[in-house]
Amino acid sequence: MPQSQKLAHVVEEALAKDERTAGVSSVHVKAVGPAIFLDGEVESRELSETVEEVAKKVEGVGMVRNRLQINPQARGGGWREPHYHEE
Repeated sequence: MPQSQKLAHVVEEALAKDERTAGVSSVHVKAVGPAIFLDGEVESRELSETVEEVAKKVEGVGMVRNRLQINPQARGGGWREPHYHEE
């Protein structure tokens, strides 16, 4: 598995394990080298910032580009299982 895919997987696992982000299911994580891109919807700016904070703490992450949209109607519903991404 390419290094970028491994890094995206590790970030997804970190989000799933953190109690503040464990219920988030609408965030898509993509890695390009050491850069992480966060896409999707979350219900508040605070949650968006928390997702970004968790991603930044992962070893190997060089930068995080938070492209999450704020949608008060977004629902948590549990983190989806980590999966692998094509580059």
